[in-house]
Amino acid sequence: MNAPLTVGGLVVGLSVAVWYLLRWWHGQKKGGPKNWRDLIPFASGIGLGILAASCAGGVLGTVAGWVRHLADAAGDKVVSGATGSASPTLSIAGVPPMSPGGALLTVAAFVALFALWKKIKDSSRKPLAFGSVCGITLGMSPGVAGSVALALLPLVNSAGNSVLGLI
Repeated sequence: MNAPLTVGGLVVGLSVAVWYLLRWWHGQKKGGPKNWRDLIPFASGIGLGILAASCAGGVLGTVAGWVRHLADAAGDKVVSGATGSASPTLSIAGVPPMSPGGALLTVAAFVALFALWKKIKDSSRKPLAFGSVCGITLGMSPGVAGSVALALLPLVNSAGNSVLGLI
């Protein structure tokens, strides 16, 4: 679903990412090495959020549109309340459309997520959810954040088309 993205929605996505990454960084032992594996659930959520946001419709696209709409509304209130500035609509990154193979892999990824949800550790569920909000809002934004979607979607489309060729 191609819901618009506003500066407020971008603020929500950036705020969630900054909040999570700072808490991860300062939650590590002082002076010790950082455990990068703790970022895997967050990064996985970002990837799933980007895939859901790239869906043109259906359940995944509709839910991603609702999340983006809620992020826009909340962020617009924060931006106007904190700064008095307006929150204009941004253009959505020109991501390639999802191919049938990409759709196959996207549905398979979400089926796997739902099947394994009870097996996922409780400490990994929140980062996964917060990462998906970041993926839905930041993944479709223009600029550097949207470049992740520009790299991920052709990869998923190509891999999915290869899978379709094997079946």
